[in-house]
Amino acid sequence: MNRLEGKVAIVMGATRAGNMGQAIARRFLEEGAKVVVSGRSAQGLEAFAAQTGATAMPADVADRAAAFGLFDEAQRVFGQVDIAVNAAATGQYGPFEAMTEAEIDQMLAIIFKGGIWFMQAAIGALRVAGGGAIVNVSSAVADIMFENHVAYMGAKAGLNHMTRAVANEFGKDGIRANILSPGLTETPMLNGNFTPAMIAAFAREYPLGRITTVEDVANAALFMAGDECFMTGQTFHVTGGLTLRRNPTAAEILAAATGQS
Repeated sequence: MNRLEGKVAIVMGATRAGNMGQAIARRFLEEGAKVVVSGRSAQGLEAFAAQTGATAMPADVADRAAAFGLFDEAQRVFGQVDIAVNAAATGQYGPFEAMTEAEIDQMLAIIFKGGIWFMQAAIGALRVAGGGAIVNVSSAVADIMFENHVAYMGAKAGLNHMTRAVANEFGKDGIRANILSPGLTETPMLNGNFTPAMIAAFAREYPLGRITTVEDVANAALFMAGDECFMTGQTFHVTGGLTLRRNPTAAEILAAATGQS
């Protein structure tokens, strides 16, 4: 307990109940941090803040001014920012040849450009604090294949490489920047889109026998955020060994969904 005592953390992407951002924020609070939760939905943030004691500060990561305003406000309220976690994302699933410009623009605006604005704002705040941690929540599919997910995969891969560049350039300021890459993760949203048979098709590819949970993600984020983490520019694959194997194919997922597997 109290591994983050005296620290102030911003967690972007914490608007939906039970998502990765909220799990990370909750874990940080348990370890003594003051936590600012952010994202586009004020209602979701305020409900979480009322339950946990976090501070809600809505902001759209795709808006550069909003990202900088978020860090400025957190510094004004708490005097410092030591940890910056970006778990904001949006999904896209469909055939490569059917991808639209609007879908590509959405991926780039939130994941790629939003990642730039978030890290730009974080660097200034962390430098003032004498250093700290940036944690970008990415995905295993930035490194391994998954059909019908190309724009998302490309945007996440770009975010990963930018994170490594930031780690290289700003280590001199005591700033660590790392990548947290989960596999398919159990969230409330998952059960609305995946049947137990579909989830089992993924779990068969995980050497540890199950898919990722938000608690797995939060525990990794805690280590990455803490001062004991002497690592930067690294990718933490929180996947139970999935990257040793593969995701199921689209045909295998369809077969599981239709009860043909």
